[in-house]
Amino acid sequence: MKTYETDVLVIGGGGAATAATISAHEAGARTMLAVKGQFGVPGKRGSGATSNPLADFWTIRTVGKKGGFFNPPEMVQRDMVQTGLGMADPELCQIFVDEVSDALTRLQQMGMKFQSKMLATMPANADTKTNHIVAIQKAVIAGTNTQVVEHANLTDLLVENGRCVGAVGVDDEGQEFLIEAGAVILATGGVGQLFQYSFNPPGNTGDGYAMALRAGAELFNMEFMQQGLATTFPTQAMVMLYEMAEPYRLLNAEGRTFVKEYLPDGVSLEEVSKLKAFHWPVSCRDAAIWLDVAIHGEVQKGRATQNDAVFIDLSRAKRGFQPEMFLEYMHSVGIDVGQDLVQVQLHHHTSNGGVRIGPDTQTKVEGLFACGETCGWQGADRLGGTMLGGSQVFGWRAGKAAAQAAKARDVRRSRKEDLDRLVTAPVARYREQKGRHRPQDLLPGLKRHMWLHLLVEKDAPSLQGVLQFIAEERDRLSRDLMIAEPFDLALAFEHRNLLDVAEVIAQAALRRTESRGSHFRSDFPKRNDEKWLTNQFARRTEAGLVFENRWVSEKSGWIDQPGDIRIKPWG
Repeated sequence: MKTYETDVLVIGGGGAATAATISAHEAGARTMLAVKGQFGVPGKRGSGATSNPLADFWTIRTVGKKGGFFNPPEMVQRDMVQTGLGMADPELCQIFVDEVSDALTRLQQMGMKFQSKMLATMPANADTKTNHIVAIQKAVIAGTNTQVVEHANLTDLLVENGRCVGAVGVDDEGQEFLIEAGAVILATGGVGQLFQYSFNPPGNTGDGYAMALRAGAELFNMEFMQQGLATTFPTQAMVMLYEMAEPYRLLNAEGRTFVKEYLPDGVSLEEVSKLKAFHWPVSCRDAAIWLDVAIHGEVQKGRATQNDAVFIDLSRAKRGFQPEMFLEYMHSVGIDVGQDLVQVQLHHHTSNGGVRIGPDTQTKVEGLFACGETCGWQGADRLGGTMLGGSQVFGWRAGKAAAQAAKARDVRRSRKEDLDRLVTAPVARYREQKGRHRPQDLLPGLKRHMWLHLLVEKDAPSLQGVLQFIAEERDRLSRDLMIAEPFDLALAFEHRNLLDVAEVIAQAALRRTESRGSHFRSDFPKRNDEKWLTNQFARRTEAGLVFENRWVSEKSGWIDQPGDIRIKPWG
């Protein structure tokens, strides 16, 4: 088995991974970055969600000076906690507030340019439709002695006596490999590839969540996922309806309006349109949820276009925030919003939950750290710009903390029985199967089912159906798999991870019998603070998944704020 050795192993290819890699190197650790596919190619396997934005602008949430007028730190922290509706970690929110300005300064010193110092806005590049965070940090990494291992599909973490000591995986040629490390940082992004429509690039298959869970770490807040409106044809592009004053006209494939069919008594189209102008993400914190339910519901009723979309007419609406930028961007992807009916649908964006970390980003497993979308600290909803900014803040913290942890121990040779159990035996089982389906044959059905039944609107029957589908899919993966070429092995492990994470999401959503933020249960449409002002933690035992209710704000408490979020649009 090919073996590597390093002090700090960073797994991932996005902005959190690159920040952690630079930080660990600056802290004096021998550092290795393991990336799926090719490092730093936007939109491709292994690129990370940071370099895969599909919108006209992106923002890092900024924090002003204490006592100042613009975004004073105490108000930003209050808004973050309030946006999370009691589910965000207030201590980690405070760390973001305290350190995001330093993160912005580091990016600027590396060569990053922002359109506005007050908003730290990054307009989309006309050619690549991406920001340049990963590209700039990749160039910095190239100037160090960091070893970058590409086409490295990590499949499991090595844990000895409660401490993470490395990871194992298979490369694109199906060959097993081992990386022994003093500390490991998970920066693998989210689980966007679980859903048919997502903003995540190929390869974002929840590996960090699944590996951490199997290694003994905890996941929490996994039922909270950010989703939002985007085009499905002729290309994928976010449609942010910020501050559009007029009600927009929505039509199904039959050319008929439909939103009013979904509205409860007393709720008007004008009201939901006005509220939707305050936030892009799907959220049941206000009546705008019914607009999203209607758009997604037309697919369920068979009245969407062949691209799973409904039509939106924006010819008379004007976005309040930098409208020219939106018009130019849409034109660059072949859409004239002044003339064309735009085909839109709800897409998965990010996970608000993830691996549970402490202030130094360490997980429950000693020597294992997590950052970026892989770690969980946001709540039921999140402010815009906190994911990009948080990737830099906690990525930097993770690199420094992992370097320190690695200095405290020597890299040890892994036991053969662990390697056999984690990678050699599973590879052999996959190869020995003589089934009918390659992993890529199974993936579209999984993504379709999860997009239909695990996003936007859920109820007990739909979630139980999701869990039944997962059980049947696991059976297909174990009994009816065909490995036709070496790369199929990597895809088979990814499919396993997707199923493991989907089970956590579905179980958490089924247990939470209320609606809160991005988690909307049509059979429990109201928020229930009396029962559910608590977070859900998941861990894996020999008997299966175990959930525990613990509230991360137990000490500080949380009371719903009058007027909700101070600055709108909020995300």
